[in-house]
Amino acid sequence: MSRQTTSVGSSCLELWREKNDRLVRQAKVAQNSGLTLRRQQLAQDALEGLRGLLHSLQGLPAAVPVLPLELTVICNFIILRASLAQGFTEDQAQDIQRGLEREWSL
Repeated sequence: MSRQTTSVGSSCLELWREKNDRLVRQAKVAQNSGLTLRRQQLAQDALEGLRGLLHSLQGLPAAVPVLPLELTVICNFIILRASLAQGFTEDQAQDIQRGLEREWSL
C-alpha cells in the first residue's frame, strides 16, 4: 500500500471517528433536552446517523485498523437504540451477534 493510500485511509478513519463523536454528543443533548418531541427527534437523528456510519464501516472488508472504531459505533448504536426502545429486543441481540461474528472473522 502506498503512503498516499495509507494517509487517505487514516483521514477517512478520523472523519468517521469525528462523526461518531458528534452523533454521541447529539444523543447526550437529546437526553438533557426537556422537550419530549425535540428530545425524541434528536435521538432518532443520532440513531440514524450511527446506523449509516455503521453501514459504511461494515461495507469495508474487515480490517484491524477499523476494528476499534467499528466496535465503538456498534456499542453506541445498540445503547442508543435500547434507550429509545426502553428495553432490549431480539433485534439488538442479533446486531451484537453480527458485529461480533464480523470481528472474529479477522
